[in-house]
Amino acid sequence: MLFDLLTLADSNFPTGGYAFSYGLEATKQMGLLRSSDDLDAYLQTVIHATANSEIPFVNACFKGDLIPANLTDMLLAYDAMLTAPAIVRGSEVQGRNLLRLMRDLYFSDAMTRLHKILLSQPVPAHYTIVFGATFRIAGLKRGQTCRIFMYQFLRDQISAAVRLGQIGPLEAARLQKHHHKTAINAVTSVAQVDYTCATRCAPQWDIAQGMHEY
Repeated sequence: MLFDLLTLADSNFPTGGYAFSYGLEATKQMGLLRSSDDLDAYLQTVIHATANSEIPFVNACFKGDLIPANLTDMLLAYDAMLTAPAIVRGSEVQGRNLLRLMRDLYFSDAMTRLHKILLSQPVPAHYTIVFGATFRIAGLKRGQTCRIFMYQFLRDQISAAVRLGQIGPLEAARLQKHHHKTAINAVTSVAQVDYTCATRCAPQWDIAQGMHEY
């Protein structure tokens, strides 16, 4: 299982996360990230915002049946929370990529059923819910899944900052390590939050995400 964890957390895992900056690029273009201190504060904010909006849905995938009976309700609730078209498209692309990849890597009847169910929904198979549902079927525990989710989010944010020239590789490694504790605390803080109470609590970040295409 350790090798599975390392494989799923690896930056080479081809879900396409590297292609999306989740608003960091637009935030920088808006002049809100002028220094390393700005980036540090930004990461602190978006880690907690992501935990509040995403982790309740990941946790919900580990309740009840192996394939949640309320999967459609979860997808509809999640879809209604997304305000920026670029984020909707990113979630759809990454969700589809991850669903296909997990079906190939962890082939089973349950994974095949999940694949069919998700692709027959009235809304896209969003990445966060695909993540939780497929990782559970693959045999990972809830805590492991939540931590990998947040680790990948943090890594992709910091990688985007490096690509944009905001920081160098050494500073990136320092920030990644520093905010591991931030991510763990954020996950713990929402452990009992139902997905129906998930919130998007950083409106300035939402605005930046909406500006991504302009």
